[in-house]
Amino acid sequence: MDANGSPSRRPVCVSAKTKTRSINVNVPKKLEQYFLETKIGAPATLALCGVAGGHLLLDRITNTIPTLAQDRLQDFVALLGLTNATPVLAALVIGLSLLRHHQQQRSWRFPAWFMMAMGVEAALWTVPLFGLGVLIGVLMPFSTVEVGGLALAFSAGLYEELVFRLLLIEAGAHVSMTFFGASRTKTMPYLLALSGVLFACYHAPLLDGFDATGLLVYTFGGIWLGVLYRYRGLAIAVLTHVLYDIMVLAQ
Repeated sequence: MDANGSPSRRPVCVSAKTKTRSINVNVPKKLEQYFLETKIGAPATLALCGVAGGHLLLDRITNTIPTLAQDRLQDFVALLGLTNATPVLAALVIGLSLLRHHQQQRSWRFPAWFMMAMGVEAALWTVPLFGLGVLIGVLMPFSTVEVGGLALAFSAGLYEELVFRLLLIEAGAHVSMTFFGASRTKTMPYLLALSGVLFACYHAPLLDGFDATGLLVYTFGGIWLGVLYRYRGLAIAVLTHVLYDIMVLAQ
Protein backbone atom coordinates (compact mmCIF):
# COMPACT_ATOMS: atom_id res chain seq x y z
CA MET A 1 0.00 0.00 0.00
CA ASP A 2 1.23 3.53 -0.74
CA ALA A 3 0.58 6.70 1.28
CA ASN A 4 -2.85 7.23 -0.37
CA GLY A 5 -4.01 3.72 0.46
CA SER A 6 -3.84 2.42 -3.08
CA PRO A 7 -2.03 -0.80 -3.74
CA SER A 8 1.60 -0.29 -4.53
CA ARG A 9 2.95 -1.63 -7.74
CA ARG A 10 6.19 -3.49 -7.58
CA PRO A 11 8.53 -3.06 -10.48
CA VAL A 12 8.60 -6.12 -12.64
CA CYS A 13 12.12 -7.31 -13.30
CA VAL A 14 12.45 -8.95 -16.67
CA SER A 15 15.52 -11.12 -16.96
CA ALA A 16 17.01 -11.09 -20.38
CA LYS A 17 18.05 -14.56 -21.32
CA THR A 18 20.59 -14.94 -24.03
CA LYS A 19 19.24 -17.25 -26.65
CA THR A 20 21.85 -19.33 -28.45
CA ARG A 21 20.90 -20.67 -31.79
CA SER A 22 22.43 -23.96 -32.78
CA ILE A 23 23.17 -24.38 -36.43
CA ASN A 24 21.76 -27.68 -37.58
CA VAL A 25 23.17 -28.98 -40.81
CA ASN A 26 20.75 -31.33 -42.46
CA VAL A 27 22.91 -34.08 -43.90
CA PRO A 28 21.07 -36.57 -46.11
CA LYS A 29 20.76 -39.95 -44.45
CA LYS A 30 22.59 -41.75 -47.26
CA LEU A 31 25.48 -39.28 -47.11
CA GLU A 32 25.67 -39.58 -43.33
CA GLN A 33 25.76 -43.36 -43.68
CA TYR A 34 28.46 -43.05 -46.33
CA PHE A 35 30.72 -40.97 -44.05
CA LEU A 36 30.32 -43.48 -41.22
CA GLU A 37 30.65 -46.71 -43.18
CA THR A 38 33.64 -45.58 -45.23
CA LYS A 39 35.43 -44.60 -42.04
CA ILE A 40 34.85 -47.65 -39.80
CA GLY A 41 32.41 -49.88 -41.65
CA ALA A 42 32.47 -52.63 -44.27
CA PRO A 43 33.58 -50.41 -47.21
CA ALA A 44 36.62 -49.26 -45.21
CA THR A 45 37.48 -52.86 -44.30
CA LEU A 46 37.13 -54.06 -47.89
CA ALA A 47 39.23 -51.15 -49.18
CA LEU A 48 42.11 -52.00 -46.83
CA CYS A 49 41.87 -55.70 -47.73
CA GLY A 50 41.78 -54.79 -51.43
CA VAL A 51 44.93 -52.64 -51.22
CA ALA A 52 46.77 -55.34 -49.24
CA GLY A 53 45.67 -58.07 -51.66
CA GLY A 54 46.45 -55.87 -54.67
CA HIS A 55 49.94 -55.15 -53.40
CA LEU A 56 50.58 -58.84 -52.80
CA LEU A 57 49.49 -59.67 -56.36
CA LEU A 58 51.51 -56.87 -57.94
CA ASP A 59 54.54 -57.78 -55.82
CA ARG A 60 54.40 -61.37 -57.06
CA ILE A 61 54.25 -60.13 -60.68
CA THR A 62 56.95 -57.47 -60.53
CA ASN A 63 59.08 -58.46 -57.49
CA THR A 64 59.69 -54.80 -56.62
CA ILE A 65 61.96 -53.63 -53.81
CA PRO A 66 59.90 -53.03 -50.66
CA THR A 67 59.57 -49.55 -49.21
CA LEU A 68 61.38 -48.75 -45.97
CA ALA A 69 58.13 -48.82 -43.97
CA GLN A 70 57.25 -52.22 -45.42
CA ASP A 71 60.78 -53.41 -44.74
CA ARG A 72 60.58 -52.45 -41.04
CA LEU A 73 57.22 -54.14 -40.65
CA GLN A 74 58.59 -57.23 -42.35
CA ASP A 75 61.53 -57.22 -39.93
CA PHE A 76 59.00 -57.42 -37.12
CA VAL A 77 57.26 -60.33 -38.84
CA ALA A 78 60.64 -62.01 -39.35
CA LEU A 79 61.08 -62.10 -35.57
CA LEU A 80 58.42 -64.82 -35.63
CA GLY A 81 60.71 -66.93 -37.82
CA LEU A 82 58.87 -66.15 -41.08
CA THR A 83 61.38 -65.41 -43.82
CA ASN A 84 58.95 -64.86 -46.71
CA ALA A 85 57.40 -61.91 -44.92
CA THR A 86 55.57 -60.08 -47.73
CA PRO A 87 52.57 -62.45 -48.01
CA VAL A 88 52.49 -62.81 -44.22
CA LEU A 89 52.38 -59.05 -43.78
CA ALA A 90 49.55 -58.71 -46.30
CA ALA A 91 47.71 -61.58 -44.62
CA LEU A 92 48.09 -59.85 -41.25
CA VAL A 93 46.60 -56.62 -42.58
CA ILE A 94 43.68 -58.49 -44.12
CA GLY A 95 43.15 -60.71 -41.08
CA LEU A 96 43.31 -57.88 -38.54
CA SER A 97 40.98 -55.74 -40.65
CA LEU A 98 38.41 -58.53 -40.82
CA LEU A 99 38.81 -59.29 -37.11
CA ARG A 100 38.27 -55.63 -36.19
CA HIS A 101 35.14 -55.50 -38.31
CA HIS A 102 33.82 -58.68 -36.70
CA GLN A 103 34.51 -57.38 -33.18
CA GLN A 104 32.58 -54.19 -33.92
CA GLN A 105 29.65 -56.37 -35.01
CA ARG A 106 28.99 -54.15 -37.98
CA SER A 107 26.95 -55.22 -40.98
CA TRP A 108 28.47 -56.20 -44.31
CA ARG A 109 25.54 -54.71 -46.23
CA PHE A 110 26.05 -51.37 -47.95
CA PRO A 111 25.23 -49.79 -51.35
CA ALA A 112 27.68 -50.67 -54.11
CA TRP A 113 28.21 -46.99 -54.95
CA PHE A 114 29.97 -46.52 -51.61
CA MET A 115 33.10 -48.20 -52.96
CA MET A 116 33.11 -46.15 -56.17
CA ALA A 117 32.51 -42.98 -54.16
CA MET A 118 35.53 -43.80 -51.98
CA GLY A 119 37.74 -43.83 -55.06
CA VAL A 120 36.32 -40.50 -56.25
CA GLU A 121 36.71 -38.98 -52.78
CA ALA A 122 40.31 -40.16 -52.49
CA ALA A 123 41.05 -38.69 -55.93
CA LEU A 124 39.63 -35.34 -54.79
CA TRP A 125 41.80 -35.39 -51.65
CA THR A 126 44.90 -35.77 -53.84
CA VAL A 127 44.17 -32.47 -55.62
CA PRO A 128 45.81 -30.20 -52.98
CA LEU A 129 48.88 -32.45 -52.81
CA PHE A 130 49.32 -32.90 -56.55
CA GLY A 131 48.36 -29.29 -57.24
CA LEU A 132 51.08 -28.08 -54.88
CA GLY A 133 53.63 -30.31 -56.63
CA VAL A 134 52.65 -28.94 -60.05
CA LEU A 135 52.67 -25.37 -58.74
CA ILE A 136 56.25 -25.54 -57.47
CA GLY A 137 57.39 -27.45 -60.54
CA VAL A 138 58.07 -30.80 -58.87
CA LEU A 139 55.37 -32.72 -60.77
CA MET A 140 53.98 -32.67 -64.28
CA PRO A 141 50.20 -32.72 -64.79
CA PHE A 142 50.07 -35.65 -67.25
CA SER A 143 52.05 -38.90 -67.32
CA THR A 144 51.88 -42.71 -67.36
CA VAL A 145 52.88 -45.38 -64.86
CA GLU A 146 54.20 -48.93 -65.18
CA VAL A 147 53.11 -52.01 -63.23
CA GLY A 148 56.18 -51.81 -61.03
CA GLY A 149 55.19 -48.29 -60.08
CA LEU A 150 51.72 -49.52 -59.15
CA ALA A 151 53.22 -52.14 -56.82
CA LEU A 152 55.40 -49.50 -55.14
CA ALA A 153 52.44 -47.11 -54.82
CA PHE A 154 50.31 -49.81 -53.18
CA SER A 155 53.14 -50.69 -50.80
CA ALA A 156 53.90 -47.09 -49.81
CA GLY A 157 50.25 -46.11 -49.51
CA LEU A 158 49.38 -49.02 -47.26
CA TYR A 159 52.43 -49.56 -45.05
CA GLU A 160 53.47 -45.93 -44.63
CA GLU A 161 49.95 -45.10 -43.47
CA LEU A 162 50.08 -48.00 -41.03
CA VAL A 163 53.36 -46.73 -39.58
CA PHE A 164 52.99 -42.93 -39.67
CA ARG A 165 49.27 -42.59 -39.10
CA LEU A 166 47.81 -45.64 -37.38
CA LEU A 167 50.76 -46.71 -35.20
CA LEU A 168 52.40 -43.33 -34.58
CA ILE A 169 49.28 -41.27 -33.92
CA GLU A 170 47.47 -43.91 -31.89
CA ALA A 171 50.57 -44.75 -29.86
CA GLY A 172 51.21 -41.06 -29.23
CA ALA A 173 47.61 -40.49 -28.13
CA HIS A 174 47.79 -43.49 -25.79
CA VAL A 175 51.05 -42.29 -24.20
CA SER A 176 49.69 -38.76 -23.78
CA MET A 177 46.52 -39.96 -22.09
CA THR A 178 48.24 -42.57 -19.91
CA PHE A 179 51.29 -40.68 -18.66
CA PHE A 180 50.33 -37.01 -19.01
CA GLY A 181 46.55 -37.13 -18.58
CA ALA A 182 46.05 -35.15 -21.80
CA SER A 183 42.94 -35.81 -23.82
CA ARG A 184 43.09 -37.21 -27.32
CA THR A 185 41.47 -34.08 -28.74
CA LYS A 186 44.04 -31.70 -27.22
CA THR A 187 47.06 -33.75 -28.25
CA MET A 188 45.86 -34.52 -31.79
CA PRO A 189 47.18 -31.30 -33.46
CA TYR A 190 50.65 -31.96 -32.03
CA LEU A 191 50.54 -35.60 -33.13
CA LEU A 192 49.48 -34.61 -36.64
CA ALA A 193 52.36 -32.13 -36.84
CA LEU A 194 54.82 -34.73 -35.51
CA SER A 195 53.53 -37.26 -38.03
CA GLY A 196 54.13 -34.77 -40.84
CA VAL A 197 57.67 -33.91 -39.71
CA LEU A 198 58.69 -37.56 -39.28
CA PHE A 199 57.09 -38.37 -42.63
CA ALA A 200 59.31 -35.72 -44.25
CA CYS A 201 62.42 -37.02 -42.46
CA TYR A 202 61.56 -40.52 -43.66
CA HIS A 203 61.52 -39.30 -47.28
CA ALA A 204 64.58 -37.04 -46.92
CA PRO A 205 66.98 -39.63 -48.47
CA LEU A 206 64.92 -39.45 -51.68
CA LEU A 207 65.73 -35.76 -52.08
CA ASP A 208 68.81 -34.37 -53.81
CA GLY A 209 70.77 -33.11 -50.82
CA PHE A 210 69.06 -30.69 -48.43
CA ASP A 211 65.95 -29.62 -50.31
CA ALA A 212 63.90 -27.32 -48.09
CA THR A 213 61.07 -27.14 -50.61
CA GLY A 214 60.87 -30.91 -50.88
CA LEU A 215 60.87 -31.30 -47.10
CA LEU A 216 58.05 -28.78 -46.78
CA VAL A 217 56.03 -30.63 -49.42
CA TYR A 218 56.50 -33.94 -47.61
CA THR A 219 55.65 -32.32 -44.27
CA PHE A 220 52.48 -30.83 -45.69
CA GLY A 221 51.65 -34.17 -47.28
CA GLY A 222 52.14 -36.01 -44.01
CA ILE A 223 49.96 -33.55 -42.11
CA TRP A 224 47.29 -33.69 -44.83
CA LEU A 225 47.18 -37.48 -44.72
CA GLY A 226 47.09 -37.32 -40.92
CA VAL A 227 44.05 -35.04 -41.04
CA LEU A 228 42.36 -37.46 -43.45
CA TYR A 229 43.15 -40.33 -41.07
CA ARG A 230 41.73 -38.36 -38.15
CA TYR A 231 38.47 -37.34 -39.78
CA ARG A 232 37.91 -39.84 -42.61
CA GLY A 233 39.63 -42.96 -41.36
CA LEU A 234 42.54 -45.16 -42.35
CA ALA A 235 41.00 -46.50 -45.56
CA ILE A 236 40.51 -43.06 -47.17
CA ALA A 237 44.02 -42.01 -46.10
CA VAL A 238 45.48 -45.17 -47.67
CA LEU A 239 43.55 -44.75 -50.93
CA THR A 240 44.56 -41.09 -51.16
CA HIS A 241 48.20 -41.99 -50.53
CA VAL A 242 48.10 -44.75 -53.17
CA LEU A 243 46.59 -42.48 -55.83
CA TYR A 244 49.03 -39.68 -55.07
CA ASP A 245 52.03 -42.01 -55.24
CA ILE A 246 50.79 -43.34 -58.60
CA MET A 247 50.87 -39.75 -59.86
CA VAL A 248 54.31 -39.12 -58.40
CA LEU A 249 55.88 -42.38 -59.58
CA ALA A 250 54.49 -41.74 -63.05
CA GLN A 251 56.93 -38.82 -63.28
